[in-house]
Amino acid sequence: MLQDPPCYGTTDTASSPSPSPLFGLTAESETEQLVNEHIASRPVEQFRGATPPKREDYELALYFKSNCFNMFQADRRGYFRRERELIRSDRKHIALARPMTKLATILPASRPSAPKPVVKTSVNRVQKPKSPKIKAQVPRPIRATPTTARSTIRVSATPEPRVRTVAPNREDKDFASLRDYCPPLNSLPNKPNSLKVDWKGNALDLSKDPHAHLLHPDEILLAAGLRLDCATYLTSKRRIFIRRLECANIGKEFRKTDAQQACKIDVNKASKLWTAYDKVGWLDIKWMGQFLGNSV
Repeated sequence: MLQDPPCYGTTDTASSPSPSPLFGLTAESETEQLVNEHIASRPVEQFRGATPPKREDYELALYFKSNCFNMFQADRRGYFRRERELIRSDRKHIALARPMTKLATILPASRPSAPKPVVKTSVNRVQKPKSPKIKAQVPRPIRATPTTARSTIRVSATPEPRVRTVAPNREDKDFASLRDYCPPLNSLPNKPNSLKVDWKGNALDLSKDPHAHLLHPDEILLAAGLRLDCATYLTSKRRIFIRRLECANIGKEFRKTDAQQACKIDVNKASKLWTAYDKVGWLDIKWMGQFLGNSV
Protein backbone atom coordinates (compact mmCIF):
# COMPACT_ATOMS: atom_id res chain seq x y z
CA MET A 1 0.00 0.00 0.00
CA LEU A 2 1.43 3.32 -1.03
CA GLN A 3 1.51 6.30 1.40
CA ASP A 4 1.70 9.96 0.33
CA PRO A 5 4.57 11.99 1.72
CA PRO A 6 3.61 14.69 4.28
CA CYS A 7 3.27 18.22 2.94
CA TYR A 8 4.96 19.82 6.02
CA GLY A 9 7.47 18.47 8.45
CA THR A 10 6.60 17.53 12.05
CA THR A 11 8.39 18.56 15.21
CA ASP A 12 7.87 15.24 16.95
CA THR A 13 11.41 13.89 17.29
CA ALA A 14 10.30 10.83 19.22
CA SER A 15 8.36 9.40 16.31
CA SER A 16 9.89 7.18 13.69
CA PRO A 17 11.68 8.81 10.81
CA SER A 18 9.34 9.81 8.03
CA PRO A 19 9.95 10.84 4.45
CA SER A 20 11.06 14.43 3.91
CA PRO A 21 8.17 16.89 3.60
CA LEU A 22 7.30 18.43 0.29
CA PHE A 23 7.37 22.09 1.46
CA GLY A 24 9.84 21.96 4.38
CA LEU A 25 9.22 23.41 7.88
CA THR A 26 7.24 26.61 8.43
CA ALA A 27 8.50 29.51 10.55
CA GLU A 28 6.49 28.35 13.53
CA SER A 29 7.80 24.82 13.13
CA GLU A 30 11.40 26.10 12.97
CA THR A 31 10.88 28.11 16.17
CA GLU A 32 9.42 25.15 17.99
CA GLN A 33 12.26 22.94 16.80
CA LEU A 34 14.90 25.41 18.03
CA VAL A 35 13.20 25.68 21.42
CA ASN A 36 12.92 21.89 21.74
CA GLU A 37 16.57 21.41 20.84
CA HIS A 38 17.66 24.03 23.39
CA ILE A 39 15.56 22.54 26.17
CA ALA A 40 16.85 19.06 25.41
CA SER A 41 20.49 20.21 25.36
CA ARG A 42 20.55 22.36 28.52
CA PRO A 43 22.16 20.64 31.56
CA VAL A 44 19.96 19.54 34.41
CA GLU A 45 22.08 21.07 37.18
CA GLN A 46 21.83 24.56 35.64
CA PHE A 47 18.51 25.38 37.31
CA ARG A 48 18.77 23.59 40.64
CA GLY A 49 18.41 26.80 42.65
CA ALA A 50 15.91 28.57 40.35
CA THR A 51 12.92 27.82 38.16
CA PRO A 52 13.93 27.23 34.54
CA PRO A 53 12.33 29.39 31.81
CA LYS A 54 9.21 28.11 30.17
CA ARG A 55 8.77 27.27 26.52
CA GLU A 56 6.71 30.44 26.04
CA ASP A 57 9.60 32.55 27.37
CA TYR A 58 11.98 31.14 24.78
CA GLU A 59 9.46 31.65 21.99
CA LEU A 60 8.87 35.25 23.09
CA ALA A 61 12.59 35.93 23.03
CA LEU A 62 12.86 34.54 19.49
CA TYR A 63 9.95 36.63 18.25
CA PHE A 64 11.37 39.84 19.81
CA LYS A 65 12.41 42.44 17.26
CA SER A 66 14.22 45.59 18.29
CA ASN A 67 12.69 48.93 17.28
CA CYS A 68 15.30 51.09 19.02
CA PHE A 69 16.88 52.30 15.80
CA ASN A 70 13.50 53.22 14.30
CA MET A 71 12.59 55.16 17.47
CA PHE A 72 15.97 56.92 17.37
CA GLN A 73 15.54 57.93 13.71
CA ALA A 74 12.01 59.24 14.36
CA ASP A 75 12.97 61.62 17.22
CA ARG A 76 16.67 61.83 18.01
CA ARG A 77 16.50 64.57 20.64
CA GLY A 78 13.54 63.03 22.38
CA TYR A 79 15.26 59.63 22.38
CA PHE A 80 18.41 61.07 23.96
CA ARG A 81 16.34 62.97 26.52
CA ARG A 82 14.40 59.85 27.57
CA GLU A 83 17.57 57.76 27.79
CA ARG A 84 19.25 60.41 29.91
CA GLU A 85 16.31 60.51 32.31
CA LEU A 86 16.39 56.70 32.60
CA ILE A 87 20.10 56.74 33.41
CA ARG A 88 19.61 59.45 36.05
CA SER A 89 16.75 57.51 37.60
CA ASP A 90 18.83 54.32 37.72
CA ARG A 91 21.74 56.14 39.36
CA LYS A 92 19.41 57.72 41.91
CA HIS A 93 17.92 54.37 42.89
CA ILE A 94 21.36 52.77 43.08
CA ALA A 95 22.59 55.58 45.34
CA LEU A 96 19.57 55.21 47.64
CA ALA A 97 19.89 51.45 47.80
CA ARG A 98 23.60 51.58 48.53
CA PRO A 99 24.24 51.56 52.30
CA MET A 100 25.98 54.63 53.71
CA THR A 101 29.46 53.75 54.83
CA LYS A 102 31.18 55.93 57.38
CA LEU A 103 34.66 56.87 56.33
CA ALA A 104 37.46 56.28 58.75
CA THR A 105 38.75 59.33 60.60
CA ILE A 106 42.02 60.62 59.22
CA LEU A 107 44.62 60.99 61.93
CA PRO A 108 46.64 64.23 62.05
CA ALA A 109 50.03 64.19 60.48
CA SER A 110 52.81 63.23 62.81
CA ARG A 111 55.25 65.91 63.79
CA PRO A 112 58.72 65.62 62.37
CA SER A 113 61.22 64.32 64.81
CA ALA A 114 63.74 66.74 66.20
CA PRO A 115 67.06 66.69 64.39
CA LYS A 116 69.78 64.85 66.15
CA PRO A 117 72.50 67.04 67.61
CA VAL A 118 75.59 67.16 65.51
CA VAL A 119 78.53 65.75 67.34
CA LYS A 120 81.67 67.58 66.46
CA THR A 121 84.57 65.27 65.98
CA SER A 122 87.92 66.50 67.04
CA VAL A 123 90.24 67.03 64.14
CA ASN A 124 93.92 67.20 64.63
CA ARG A 125 94.81 70.70 63.57
CA VAL A 126 98.05 71.34 61.84
CA GLN A 127 99.83 74.17 63.57
CA LYS A 128 101.63 76.59 61.36
CA PRO A 129 105.20 77.34 62.22
CA LYS A 130 105.53 80.57 64.11
CA SER A 131 107.30 83.29 62.23
CA PRO A 132 110.26 84.79 63.99
CA LYS A 133 109.68 88.12 65.66
CA ILE A 134 111.10 91.07 63.80
CA LYS A 135 112.52 93.87 65.87
CA ALA A 136 110.80 97.18 65.41
CA GLN A 137 112.82 99.59 63.39
CA VAL A 138 113.69 102.92 64.89
CA PRO A 139 111.84 105.67 62.97
CA ARG A 140 113.99 108.02 61.02
CA PRO A 141 114.37 111.46 62.57
CA ILE A 142 112.36 114.25 61.02
CA ARG A 143 114.50 116.76 59.26
CA ALA A 144 114.01 120.33 60.16
CA THR A 145 112.51 122.40 57.40
CA PRO A 146 114.76 125.25 56.40
CA THR A 147 113.35 128.72 56.92
CA THR A 148 113.95 129.59 53.32
CA ALA A 149 111.76 126.73 52.07
CA ARG A 150 108.23 127.61 51.09
CA SER A 151 105.65 126.14 53.43
CA THR A 152 102.83 124.14 51.82
CA ILE A 153 99.43 123.36 53.28
CA ARG A 154 97.94 119.98 52.58
CA VAL A 155 94.18 119.94 51.99
CA SER A 156 92.46 116.70 52.98
CA ALA A 157 89.72 115.27 50.78
CA THR A 158 87.61 114.68 53.89
CA PRO A 159 86.67 117.97 55.55
CA GLU A 160 87.50 118.32 59.22
CA PRO A 161 84.52 118.52 61.59
CA ARG A 162 83.71 122.02 62.73
CA VAL A 163 84.96 122.66 66.24
CA ARG A 164 82.48 124.46 68.45
CA THR A 165 84.10 126.86 70.83
CA VAL A 166 80.93 127.41 72.89
CA ALA A 167 78.44 124.71 73.81
CA PRO A 168 74.97 125.41 72.39
CA ASN A 169 72.37 126.58 74.87
CA ARG A 170 69.32 124.37 74.47
CA GLU A 171 67.38 126.29 77.14
CA ASP A 172 65.01 128.72 75.42
CA LYS A 173 62.97 130.18 78.26
CA ASP A 174 63.86 133.87 78.36
CA PHE A 175 60.52 135.07 76.98
CA ALA A 176 60.80 138.41 78.83
CA SER A 177 63.65 139.51 76.52
CA LEU A 178 61.43 139.17 73.42
CA ARG A 179 58.84 141.66 72.13
CA ASP A 180 55.25 140.47 72.53
CA TYR A 181 53.31 140.65 69.24
CA CYS A 182 50.87 137.88 70.22
CA PRO A 183 47.10 138.31 69.86
CA PRO A 184 45.17 138.96 73.11
CA LEU A 185 44.11 135.93 75.10
CA ASN A 186 40.46 137.01 75.15
CA SER A 187 40.33 136.53 71.36
CA LEU A 188 40.27 132.74 71.73
CA PRO A 189 36.93 131.05 70.90
CA ASN A 190 34.58 130.51 73.83
CA LYS A 191 34.78 126.74 73.77
CA PRO A 192 36.80 124.28 75.86
CA ASN A 193 40.21 123.16 74.61
CA SER A 194 40.06 125.29 71.47
CA LEU A 195 43.81 124.82 70.81
CA LYS A 196 43.72 121.02 70.94
CA VAL A 197 46.15 119.16 68.63
CA ASP A 198 47.09 115.52 68.32
CA TRP A 199 50.30 114.51 70.07
CA LYS A 200 51.38 111.13 71.38
CA GLY A 201 52.78 110.89 74.86
CA ASN A 202 51.77 111.66 78.43
CA ALA A 203 51.00 115.31 79.15
CA LEU A 204 53.05 117.34 81.65
CA ASP A 205 51.62 118.47 84.96
CA LEU A 206 51.81 122.30 84.83
CA SER A 207 49.65 122.93 87.89
CA LYS A 208 52.72 124.06 89.89
CA ASP A 209 54.52 125.90 87.06
CA PRO A 210 55.45 129.46 88.22
CA HIS A 211 54.42 130.98 84.85
CA ALA A 212 51.10 129.17 84.46
CA HIS A 213 49.17 132.36 85.33
CA LEU A 214 50.44 134.00 82.12
CA LEU A 215 48.73 131.38 79.93
CA HIS A 216 45.11 130.90 78.95
CA PRO A 217 43.62 127.59 80.26
CA ASP A 218 43.52 126.30 76.65
CA GLU A 219 47.19 127.25 76.25
CA ILE A 220 48.05 125.31 79.40
CA LEU A 221 46.42 122.23 77.88
CA LEU A 222 48.30 122.81 74.62
CA ALA A 223 51.69 123.24 76.33
CA ALA A 224 51.12 120.24 78.61
CA GLY A 225 50.11 118.04 75.66
CA LEU A 226 53.27 119.02 73.74
CA ARG A 227 55.35 118.50 76.91
CA LEU A 228 56.52 122.11 77.04
CA ASP A 229 56.85 124.01 80.30
CA CYS A 230 55.21 127.44 80.47
CA ALA A 231 58.42 129.43 79.96
CA THR A 232 59.43 127.42 76.87
CA TYR A 233 55.92 127.72 75.49
CA LEU A 234 55.82 131.50 75.96
CA THR A 235 59.25 131.91 74.36
CA SER A 236 58.28 129.77 71.34
CA LYS A 237 54.95 131.59 71.05
CA ARG A 238 56.60 135.03 70.95
CA ARG A 239 59.23 133.83 68.44
CA ILE A 240 56.46 132.58 66.13
CA PHE A 241 54.61 135.92 66.13
CA ILE A 242 57.85 137.88 65.73
CA ARG A 243 58.48 135.85 62.57
CA ARG A 244 54.82 136.37 61.61
CA LEU A 245 55.32 140.13 61.72
CA GLU A 246 58.51 139.86 59.64
CA CYS A 247 56.63 137.91 56.93
CA ALA A 248 53.77 140.44 57.03
CA ASN A 249 56.15 143.38 56.54
CA ILE A 250 57.61 141.87 53.37
CA GLY A 251 54.29 140.49 52.11
CA LYS A 252 55.32 136.85 52.49
CA GLU A 253 52.93 134.05 53.38
CA PHE A 254 53.54 132.65 56.84
CA ARG A 255 53.94 128.87 56.64
CA LYS A 256 54.87 126.01 58.97
CA THR A 257 58.47 126.18 57.77
CA ASP A 258 58.72 129.76 59.04
CA ALA A 259 57.42 128.69 62.46
CA GLN A 260 59.88 125.80 62.60
CA GLN A 261 62.81 128.10 61.74
CA ALA A 262 61.74 130.71 64.27
CA CYS A 263 61.50 128.35 67.26
CA LYS A 264 64.30 126.56 69.08
CA ILE A 265 62.22 123.52 69.93
CA ASP A 266 61.47 120.28 68.10
CA VAL A 267 60.23 121.04 64.57
CA ASN A 268 57.22 118.76 65.02
CA LYS A 269 56.15 120.65 68.14
CA ALA A 270 56.61 123.95 66.30
CA SER A 271 54.36 122.61 63.51
CA LYS A 272 51.70 121.72 66.09
CA LEU A 273 51.85 125.27 67.53
CA TRP A 274 51.39 126.68 63.99
CA THR A 275 48.39 124.34 63.47
CA ALA A 276 46.78 125.34 66.79
CA TYR A 277 47.22 129.08 66.16
CA ASP A 278 45.96 128.80 62.60
CA LYS A 279 42.87 126.89 63.78
CA VAL A 280 41.76 129.74 66.07
CA GLY A 281 42.64 132.48 63.54
CA TRP A 282 45.63 133.93 65.39
CA LEU A 283 47.75 133.82 62.23
CA ASP A 284 45.36 136.17 60.42
CA ILE A 285 47.00 139.35 59.10
CA LYS A 286 44.53 141.50 61.07
CA TRP A 287 46.38 140.81 64.33
CA MET A 288 49.56 142.25 62.79
CA GLY A 289 47.88 145.43 61.58
CA GLN A 290 48.83 147.60 64.57
CA PHE A 291 52.44 146.42 64.41
CA LEU A 292 53.06 146.69 60.65
CA GLY A 293 56.04 148.88 59.86
CA ASN A 294 57.66 148.19 63.23
CA SER A 295 61.19 146.85 63.16
CA VAL A 296 61.58 143.57 64.93
